[in-house]
Amino acid sequence: MPMKDNNFTETEIVNEAELLQEALGSGAWSMTFDQNGEPTSLKWSQVFRRMIGFKDESDFPNEIKPFTDRIHKNDKQKIIRLYWNAVKDYTNRTIYDVEYQFLTKNRGYRWFHAAGRIARREDGSPISFVGFFIDIDDKKKLEESLKEADAEKSEQLRILKSLADMYYSMHLINLKTGTITEYSSGGELKEFLDKKIPATEKMRLIMENVIVPQYRDSAIKFTDLTTISERMRGIKTLSSEFIGQHTGWFIANFISVEIDNDGCPTVVLFTTQIIDERKQKEQVLFLRSVTDDMTGFMNRRAYEAQLEFYRNNPIPDNLVFTVFDINQLKQVNDTLGHAAGDELIYGFADIAEKLKHLQGKNKKIYRTGGDEFVGIFYLTPDEYAIGEREFFIHVNQWQGRLVKNMSIAAGHACKVDYPDANIDELAKLADERMYKAKTEYYKNNGLDHRQPTISQFDSIS
Repeated sequence: MPMKDNNFTETEIVNEAELLQEALGSGAWSMTFDQNGEPTSLKWSQVFRRMIGFKDESDFPNEIKPFTDRIHKNDKQKIIRLYWNAVKDYTNRTIYDVEYQFLTKNRGYRWFHAAGRIARREDGSPISFVGFFIDIDDKKKLEESLKEADAEKSEQLRILKSLADMYYSMHLINLKTGTITEYSSGGELKEFLDKKIPATEKMRLIMENVIVPQYRDSAIKFTDLTTISERMRGIKTLSSEFIGQHTGWFIANFISVEIDNDGCPTVVLFTTQIIDERKQKEQVLFLRSVTDDMTGFMNRRAYEAQLEFYRNNPIPDNLVFTVFDINQLKQVNDTLGHAAGDELIYGFADIAEKLKHLQGKNKKIYRTGGDEFVGIFYLTPDEYAIGEREFFIHVNQWQGRLVKNMSIAAGHACKVDYPDANIDELAKLADERMYKAKTEYYKNNGLDHRQPTISQFDSIS
């Protein structure tokens, strides 16, 4: 697999956001609030649950107590205080960015870094809190081990720490003799480095066992010692980035130490440097930039990027383009207040979450406007029909606290039915069908969509 670095297109990163989130060990969580700033819902992502050793909601439910019970007693009060300080700061100046020890199911207490962002209403009251949970235990343990070193070795440890800060591992490789001399190394490499096999086989074995599957082939190719001399002819360094199973993102470097008369290295220094924290921060910032804070769906920026991708690449035959619109959302906002309108938006998002098992692999849902959403699914017409039927059953059964019911207008277009259509034509067709359904809704209910009314959305007394 060719390795991709900073040349990722925005669309490619959007499509791989969930995969990268899991590969980087970044578990998401979210909480919603009512107008009084009281929590109304909490969701732990599956990536988060797996990080701490749980399977699903059955053994780690979407509740706060199972989480707070596992925070180390030395950190618990401080973390809870910092969390609520951030929530209750209506100026939005308080940042929630903390480190603490957390009791995992199978691996005991581990250090984690938690950070989040709060979406707020105009009055400053919180709407939702979306955050990420990152395992930093190895980094913390390295720091602690250095602190606990003997005083007489302080100078030596100072030098080692400087090297550790710069390189995760460092090996001198003699390409002529096939020998590897270790200067520093991660513990997971030891069993492979100790094997009595040629350096070329040893390097391949390491890559096969420590690199995540999606980067394994490119890592093996990059570290191939049979070709490295020719690949480095006339150059001093050669670098590439990969994801390790134990380290997360790291940068690997070959540095020429000795060269022959043809300018090809005969001895190289191979170093690795962990860059996972930087990559994670980049990923968090990117996810924020393409995510709707209120619903957790992808936002319009991500939607436009997806359209652009399909303008330049083939459209899968099983693509289904769907446009959803929440009927009377503006009227509800005008007559019952924005809290009632928000309840409808959250209701739609909750239904979509409950039915994700029917939405197919690699599906995407975007919030493209205040009341409008777009779904891009990869399903057969029959599979889509099943999901659509189940969706409207849930819509018809939905009831909120401020609004008694919900109505959704939807229209879709299947690529298989329009094999010659481009993505913009499919989008237009789905949009037209949605507006037709919306018009029929207003007509059948004797409503004028231009006038405020609560005839269909009476507040619940």
